[in-house]
Amino acid sequence: MNTGKNYRKIVHGSGFSKFSAKVSTLKSWLGHPKLKESQKKANRNKLVHYIDFLSSVALHGATLEDYVLYEFYNKRNKERKTYVTGKKLHDFFDRVNNKKKTDLFFDKNNFAENFSEYLGRETFELDLDGNNIDDAKEWLKGFDVVFAKPSRGAEGKGVTRLVVDDIDEVIKYCKANKLDTLEEPIIQHPGMNKLYPGAINTVRMITFIKNGGVEFLGASLRIGNGGYVDNAGSGGIFASVDINTGKLDSVAFDKEGAKLESHPITDIKIKGFQIPYWAESLALCKEAALKIPYVRTVGWDVALTEEGPVLIEGNDRWSRAVWQLPKQKGLYHLIKE
Repeated sequence: MNTGKNYRKIVHGSGFSKFSAKVSTLKSWLGHPKLKESQKKANRNKLVHYIDFLSSVALHGATLEDYVLYEFYNKRNKERKTYVTGKKLHDFFDRVNNKKKTDLFFDKNNFAENFSEYLGRETFELDLDGNNIDDAKEWLKGFDVVFAKPSRGAEGKGVTRLVVDDIDEVIKYCKANKLDTLEEPIIQHPGMNKLYPGAINTVRMITFIKNGGVEFLGASLRIGNGGYVDNAGSGGIFASVDINTGKLDSVAFDKEGAKLESHPITDIKIKGFQIPYWAESLALCKEAALKIPYVRTVGWDVALTEEGPVLIEGNDRWSRAVWQLPKQKGLYHLIKE
């Protein structure tokens, strides 16, 4: 419901390419079943509803996801203005982040190289052309299980858990599926396993460098739900975290905006759940943020182990829905300079 396949062209493109991507995206929104569903919920004439949607795009920079998830169809313009929408957030990113310095966040191998001291696990960059097969075999000897990822993947797509029974077959599989980032499994903190043991449940902590110091715009916990990844796009759920205490201060939501008071599988109550090593997690993200002051806002994904917090990855263009939806109010005041 966002820009989908046109994302890269809209964010990084220019001229006709960018314009045509925007037109293509708008057409897909107008024909999307979610827009029709929202019309039924709003209980109004189709033409009136579609004009209202287009005005939200024009006046507030909303995407279809914004319009549906934040129920703009039931809100007046005064309240809509308080929300961070697609255009507002990307304008913020363009204003505070140096695009020429952000590739290390887009490439997982580059990220691992630059932030190795915060990872708490071994990683290996597999050459898909086969130029380091012997090194890969030697590295894989040390593990019974590894996680393989596409180095430029997003939203948990392509992440694969591989049992290392036959090293040659593991390498063959990774090459065939373009999985060039190999990682040692993380052993999750027992407290986080109580919430959901099937995935590494990560905290998305959003930092913002202002006047030389690091501030937190907020934090959310992403929780697995039936799979071994926690991303909402892959079936996971998410909830808001009180930045001062590390306790969940909302119910959970799925990518469709449905509310969940308890985890669907473990039945653990969401609101009030305490994340371990909270002070250490804040300190870790502050330190990491100051390593790259030219990228002023980053969404850090943090995992909790028995020994403390570790970084999974960083995102120079982080998700507004995971951050804003659980708060059930607009957060534009936090990024408006």
